[in-house]
Amino acid sequence: MAKVLNSVVESIGRTPLVRLERLTAQAGVKGEILAKLEYLNPGFSKKDRAALGIIEEAEKSGAIKPGQTVVELTSGNMGTGLAIVCAVRGYPFVAVMSKGNSEERARMMAALGAEVILVDQLPGSVPGQVSGGDLALVEQATKAVTAERGAFRGDQFHRDGNWLAHYHGTGPEIWDASHGAVDAFVDFIGSGGTYAGVARALKERNPLIKCFIVEPEGAAAAAGETVTQPEHPIQGGGFSSGANVAAALRLLRSDQSGKTIAVVICDSGLKYLSTDLWS
Repeated sequence: MAKVLNSVVESIGRTPLVRLERLTAQAGVKGEILAKLEYLNPGFSKKDRAALGIIEEAEKSGAIKPGQTVVELTSGNMGTGLAIVCAVRGYPFVAVMSKGNSEERARMMAALGAEVILVDQLPGSVPGQVSGGDLALVEQATKAVTAERGAFRGDQFHRDGNWLAHYHGTGPEIWDASHGAVDAFVDFIGSGGTYAGVARALKERNPLIKCFIVEPEGAAAAAGETVTQPEHPIQGGGFSSGANVAAALRLLRSDQSGKTIAVVICDSGLKYLSTDLWS
């Protein structure tokens, strides 16, 4: 039975799992794609889960003090999630982001009460395509702001609250909604939290489930390949949602034909209207 929630934070998670049957029919493939619609979280992305998980872990361990400032490097989605969670929990939040990311996300974080620090890209960098060098500059700025303000660093790439949020939430939700009828899971890795948490949760329930990582051509670092195209356009979010579905379709055309594949729709495409995704 539906109930009245005490804050918007309590609405994070429990997103729908939707069968993309028109897409598979149009593509002429056998099998099913089940899409976990994470853009229906209050911050419009899966990163709301990680934001809440990290803050709750820090509160439990005493790593964060009441009213302490929180700082995090973000491409926008993690920052939006942290802006919401921190506003409700009473922590000032500072988001540090490259100017190469879409301006909609910077505006969204600011509208939610975050202080947004935008870091210039390297000379020659392409707007909308944040390179490894651009990210290095953002990391440098994030470390400086964290030290200057005596802040708690969100550090989504290293804190267990990230993957645990998907281990306890996203993964079991996919399993329950599908009644365990999942043969494979596909996800693009950014911080790796979603993939790690969901894959572990699903494999604990059925070790035969196959889990696949999606990477851009020329930037398949996890596959051990030499990175030749670090300026690929996948910022995390709308682009990676499309990559996940495209990868699932490719699998259904090959060795996963006839199977049921779960994917994460990380956020919607509405944060990318100013990028070449819509050009």
